[in-house]
Amino acid sequence: MSEKSLRASLYFFGAVVALYLVARLVGGGGGGAPATDSDLAAAIGAIDTEGLSVVEIAGPADALRLERDGDAWTVNGFEADSSAVARLLRAIDEVEVSGVAATNPANHARLGITADSAWALTADGGGTVLLGKTGNRFRTSYARLPDADVVSLIEGDLRSAAARSLFDWRNKIVLEADTAAVASIRVVRDGQAVLYERQDSAWTTGGEEADATTVRNILQELAGLRASGFAPQDAEMPDEPDRLVQAMDAAGNEVAAVALVEDDGNFRVSTPASPYIIEIPTFRADRIAPGPTDDG
Repeated sequence: MSEKSLRASLYFFGAVVALYLVARLVGGGGGGAPATDSDLAAAIGAIDTEGLSVVEIAGPADALRLERDGDAWTVNGFEADSSAVARLLRAIDEVEVSGVAATNPANHARLGITADSAWALTADGGGTVLLGKTGNRFRTSYARLPDADVVSLIEGDLRSAAARSLFDWRNKIVLEADTAAVASIRVVRDGQAVLYERQDSAWTTGGEEADATTVRNILQELAGLRASGFAPQDAEMPDEPDRLVQAMDAAGNEVAAVALVEDDGNFRVSTPASPYIIEIPTFRADRIAPGPTDDG
């Protein structure tokens, strides 16, 4: 064979090898692993978020049950955060099953997709999807079906939206008062009562103009009192709390009321607007129930 013929043969052989490698990458190698897991895609696609009534999410240390209650949702019997639920439903609708990440069960632990390390999502008692660690690209994570060895990379927010603690799922807003209707605020702290009264253009206390920042802080807390934690279900508030805040309208009707008790490093708070005793940090307790001589 001449040198020219040999060179042509080598070029041809190299081209064949290159085409074979491309075919392996694009087509999954013929008889090898599929480019995508159609069973996983079908399982996720079968979830009807419009008619969904129950979502069970089981993590390594959490067991959560989301249930639709009319137009609202509960989580383990507590009122659920509507934005968290909306995020989950949107994530289910938008998730895309990308390429296969692994087919060997030996890789399951490394990808956080074993039965005892993954987050298991089950919709309306149907099929379960296991969600593992976040992937190697932004907004990706690993997922598989419980009886499958194939692990896929999924794109979207599903893992982040589902893998949340009970506290993250609960609605933390326990009071939303109409502060525009508030005409007076009575704050009792350390046995002393301070009355703030709304005038035409300012607030007064004891016949003097009140500190605007102090009043604004109280109203902001009453407009959206948010828990930083929840007290145990068997917790009780004392008959005489450490601090009391009562907001009234111009006709003398109660708009909002809050009781506060100092706890270990924070305050426990109750309000007639919620059946739960919540926890807030001390600086927030000082905002909603300032001291008699607080100048802001």
